[in-house]
Amino acid sequence: MDRYPLGLQQYRAAKLRVYENAKTCIVNADDGLTMPVRGADERCISFGVDVGDYHLNRQQGETWLRVKGEKILNVKEMHITGQHNYSNALAALALADAAGLPRASSLKALTTFTGLAHRFQLVLDHNGVRWINDSKATNVGSTEAALNGLHLDGTLYLLLGGDGKSADFTPLKRYLAGDNICLYCFGRDGEQLAALRPEVATQTGTMEEAMRQIAPLLKSGDMVLLSPACASPRSV
Repeated sequence: MDRYPLGLQQYRAAKLRVYENAKTCIVNADDGLTMPVRGADERCISFGVDVGDYHLNRQQGETWLRVKGEKILNVKEMHITGQHNYSNALAALALADAAGLPRASSLKALTTFTGLAHRFQLVLDHNGVRWINDSKATNVGSTEAALNGLHLDGTLYLLLGGDGKSADFTPLKRYLAGDNICLYCFGRDGEQLAALRPEVATQTGTMEEAMRQIAPLLKSGDMVLLSPACASPRSV
């Protein structure tokens, strides 16, 4: 940002130049700052969680990828989960359609893609319990993305901890409400993280110790999510 003395709007204007010579613009309807300065025009195809040409549709407990009113794919058929991943899938589908790729090929890719290592990665689905490795979530924003829009039938066992490097963890509090969540906090900032909701928090010395405590509690429908919101020193 030091290169942009006028601040965020100057930075935005510089980045939006990418649209100037584009025949088609894929734009995020959920983020107004990424929209072209002159607004969406006929070149623009939008995607978003609730709005956009490509969006999510939720009905009777099911979530679908939807294109201009048509249900395209039930997210249950995808290996990746999480609202941020569904949003990414919408963007990829919009781009593939704009490039003229066969829709069938795009849907096959979405149903076979297993995600990137350590990024909300499903590492085990056993006895109805999903184990998710989101260890690349080493800051608060990344953990917020993992928790935003997360729905499950059972209990969420959330592993938080490490060295937050003086981060403000309070934005996480809005995602920690409800009766179906348990926090297991460890590492240098474990105490501070546990204080976000102490009545459902357990502090442990290490992540491994947290895993041992969680294992006998698990039931079908539960999820164990490692999304630490911190850097992970060797002691973790």
